[in-house]
Amino acid sequence: MDRELLLELKEFLTERMVDNMSTKDLEEYVSNDLFNYFDKLGEHEFIEEARNYWDDSYDEVVEEIKDYMKCDFKKGVGK
Repeated sequence: MDRELLLELKEFLTERMVDNMSTKDLEEYVSNDLFNYFDKLGEHEFIEEARNYWDDSYDEVVEEIKDYMKCDFKKGVGK
């Protein structure tokens, strides 16, 4: 199989698989893919991504996450 045919086959398979995924499956796939992408970044690169995404709200988001980490819901009741 030549390279051009192989690439077309890959594109076609990708298209078919995506077409047959539910919205929930797509969301899960994208979430996992993004988390893996972020997890492979260095700390500074990740923080830059987060700052770019949240822009002026970045500091507020970090504070919200800190509060969430302290809540009973996050820690689990009885722990």
